[in-house]
Amino acid sequence: MDITWDVAHARLSHDRMLHIARALISMRPETVTLGGGDPLDVPGLFEIIDLFRLAGIDVVLRTSGKSMHPSMVRTLLRTCARIEVCAMAFTHAMHALHLLDIGASKLDSHAVFGLDATGIRRGFDRLEEFCATTAFELPRLAFIAFSESIGSDHAQYLQSLAPQSVRVTVETANTSVVRAS
Repeated sequence: MDITWDVAHARLSHDRMLHIARALISMRPETVTLGGGDPLDVPGLFEIIDLFRLAGIDVVLRTSGKSMHPSMVRTLLRTCARIEVCAMAFTHAMHALHLLDIGASKLDSHAVFGLDATGIRRGFDRLEEFCATTAFELPRLAFIAFSESIGSDHAQYLQSLAPQSVRVTVETANTSVVRAS
């Protein structure tokens, strides 16, 4: 079982968040995804992540990257299993991906991280630039996720631009299509 907790939208007290985290742990999920706005804005987030991690639960962090600070990077890369940087605001997303890549270069093992462009509503031209250039500047980038809403021809074109070492997925209504890497 996997659980998604929109922790940032909840706006709970720290004690209430700890109570909910313990309740979720008691359900014994394999993965907890933390999202809902930007979890990096939630006070005490790292304590919550540690609770899940100590219980043997993988943590996926979904962030815009807007609140990512260099001082957070090492902790995020060590405590999360996966970091999905959402491409809603490209400037923030690119900054966060560069910070994660630099941080990962200094660690023996780290979270898988990449660009989640499944919710993008505008800025499709920036996706082309990202796949053709920026993705090549991020040697530890693990994935790029697109939505079928960008159109299958455009998705295939973007896939062809991305580095072969990057896992590219196109999320559809019922499944996801993956380019073998």
